[in-house]
Amino acid sequence: MRQIQAPYKTADALRDVLEHYRCYLSRNSDLADHCTQFLKREKSDPKAAQAEAVVFSWLWAEKLRPCLFEDAGTGGPDYCCTHSGGRRFLVEATSLDSEAVSERSGLPAEITGPGGGAFSLITEKLKDKARSKASQLGGRGVPTVLAITSDHAFASLLMDKLAAEYLMTSAPQLNVPIGGRAPSYITHDFKDSVFQRNTGLVWASGAPIVKPALRSIGAILLVGVDHRNMRIVGLLHPDAANPFNPEWLPMIPFVRFTGLVTFTSDCTEWLQVVEGDRVATFPHRHLR
Repeated sequence: MRQIQAPYKTADALRDVLEHYRCYLSRNSDLADHCTQFLKREKSDPKAAQAEAVVFSWLWAEKLRPCLFEDAGTGGPDYCCTHSGGRRFLVEATSLDSEAVSERSGLPAEITGPGGGAFSLITEKLKDKARSKASQLGGRGVPTVLAITSDHAFASLLMDKLAAEYLMTSAPQLNVPIGGRAPSYITHDFKDSVFQRNTGLVWASGAPIVKPALRSIGAILLVGVDHRNMRIVGLLHPDAANPFNPEWLPMIPFVRFTGLVTFTSDCTEWLQVVEGDRVATFPHRHLR
């Protein structure tokens, strides 16, 4: 059963999302410990607190019935969601440090005027973040989703479809046969792939031998956050311990492997249950 949320005509401000999430925690006596931890995070790591509030409010607006799952004392995934079909999945929200993103990409954290020039994608940063959260999502027996957020000024550029493809397969490599007797072709070595581990060995054909990695993560969402909207693309694990069903988030485009993981350029495809924009855009909606 598909669950489709009608688009919103207006967006709430990011500050309102934070305020209403804080109120939601404070007015529920059984969430007192979570409220205390959130208030501490707002002071010590405001970006992490923002990621928590934004992702929860979005899940709420999408009618996925999120509830606090993390144990305030021992940790664990942030939220448990329930799809309208009754299936549950867990969500962990995390954020990227804007200064680290700027250092890796070469793009400023804020737009201060006209400019231009070369930049680098942040594939390594995204992969490191996923690796750091894999154990937290493991052993739960239900599908899991890792939502990586960034409010960097160029997040929409650094966390778009191209970024998702590079995180899935590593950057493409152009191969030019010696002597020019055959046409050039594109391959991937999977060295920076989040869901595949390059063993360092190769098949007789020369293709790298890879094995599944981070199987505790069913899907990754790359979430660019600005003052009014979230822009999201996703990646599906080809061999997750508990596979995530993309129909539970039908508006989001997900990149996935077409079948057997190969090093050729056509090993991935994009899936979007409900066809829409290249990147799914969701206006901020505070809790109501």
